[in-house]
Order: sequence, then structure tokens, then C-alpha cells
Amino acid sequence: MTKNLLIMFCLIGTSSGAFRFLPNMLRAGKTLPRRHGHGVRMQFARSVSASSLGSQPTPRDDAMKIIYASIRAVDPRVAVQDRLKVEKGEGGPFLFVRESKGLNAAPLSYDLSEFERVRIVSFGKASTAMARSVAEVLSLSNVNIDGVVITKDGHATDDEKNLLSGYNIRVREASHPIPCERSVSSAEEIMEVASSSDSRTLLIACISGGGSALFCLPRGDLTLNDLMETNARLLESGAPIQKMNIIRKRLEMGKGGLLATAAYPATTLGLVLSDIVGDPLDLIAS
Repeated sequence: MTKNLLIMFCLIGTSSGAFRFLPNMLRAGKTLPRRHGHGVRMQFARSVSASSLGSQPTPRDDAMKIIYASIRAVDPRVAVQDRLKVEKGEGGPFLFVRESKGLNAAPLSYDLSEFERVRIVSFGKASTAMARSVAEVLSLSNVNIDGVVITKDGHATDDEKNLLSGYNIRVREASHPIPCERSVSSAEEIMEVASSSDSRTLLIACISGGGSALFCLPRGDLTLNDLMETNARLLESGAPIQKMNIIRKRLEMGKGGLLATAAYPATTLGLVLSDIVGDPLDLIAS
């Protein structure tokens, strides 16, 4: 039986690029670049060193530990790896997935021996980090992996591209927040991966903020210029992201659940990093 599942993670309004640099900067006590923290100075290393000498922890020490732990918790790689695990079982390896409903919730399980391949499609500003984590977890099972990733220009490092290439996962870059021709061609690749999957395929979709522009495929007689103009007008209007995405998903072929529809009869698993307050699944990346 085909199973469909979405796993929700929580993201605190920043881009994947910040995740790679913030922990090291906190340890070094450096000033964050304006785009990653509005120039706030983090003195985490000094606070910890003061406490380690035997002095009583101060409220500042506690606050910096909380900040560091919070940032680490929403690192895309950490968020994915905390919820996915491969273990050997009777008959073959199993993929265990912990939902975000609570730490005590029983994990869902997938018998990977039932699938000929696992396909990873990922779009959004955290797409490369999420896809990498999923591939690294799955590599412990020796299952066949392939897929496509769409990320924002400049958000994928050479190391990430090379590593994902080793897993037969293609990395595509496109513009954000206004979609471009590359957004469309990359979205077509993802839809081809989905539509060519069968009942012996497990399709894992990794979705994060920014996916609305990066995964863009005009519906019907609409053109990319139509969508670019619509997005520009929506951004100028100051409309909240929730209302913008309600409009976006009605103008495109891959949004509003149509990606999962294209993947039928494959089994689908969705991993979602939310960048919208309240975590509405139907609005994240449209």
C-alpha cells in the first residue's frame, strides 16, 4: 500500500547559510555578519570558559547556552539526522522516522528491502543540507539513491555538490525570491523524477523556506514572465507569506500537493523545515 507522510521540523526565520557559520562563530566569540544576526556580538566561548573555571554560572552564561543549543537544533543537518535512523532488521534494513508530534511518539518504519531505490527531491534554501543528511543516513543501508536538489544561487558549497554527486543527486541552482528559467527547468527535472517513480520507489521530498521561487513550474497557459510579475507584485504589496503562497500554489503544476500526485504509486515521505509561524503544512513553500 502506498503511504504518504509529512514530517514537520521548526525553523527560526533564517537561511541555511547561517546554520553553517553560526556555531563556529559562537564558539569563537565573533561578531555576526549583519545578514546573519544584525551585528550582535556572541561571547559564548568566554561565557563557557568562565563557568568551567568553577565560578557560578551567570544568567548570561545560561542565555548563551540556550542560544547556541537553539541554533544547533534548527541546523538542517541536525534536524534531519535527529529524526531519521537506519537499523538492520529481520529481512533487511529499516528506515525509522520520528515525527515531530512528541519525543515519546513511536517512530514510523520503512522496510527498505521493499524498495528498489530511494529518490530524494529537495528544494528551498536548506535543500542541500537536508538532502545530504538524508543521503548520509540512507548510505548505511546500501540502498540505491538518486535525485535532484534545487537551491538558491551560492547556497551550495563545492563539498556539498561533490558529496551529493557521489549519491547520484544532481544539484541545481536558481534565483530567489523571483523565479527564473533555471527554476522552471529544475522543477521539470524534479517532476520527471516523481512521475517516473513506481510502487517499488520511496520518494523523499525535503522542503524548506524559499522553495516557492526555486521550485517553479507554470500551470496551463501561464508563462514564467507571468509568475515573475505576480511574485514581484506580491512582494511589493507587503502581503504576508501565507497569503502569497495561497496564490502561488494555484498558478503552478508542482505545488498544492501536485508533486505527491505525480509520484503515485510511489511511497512518499515529506521532510519539512517550516519558516512560517504556526507551521501550516499547506503553505510552506506553497
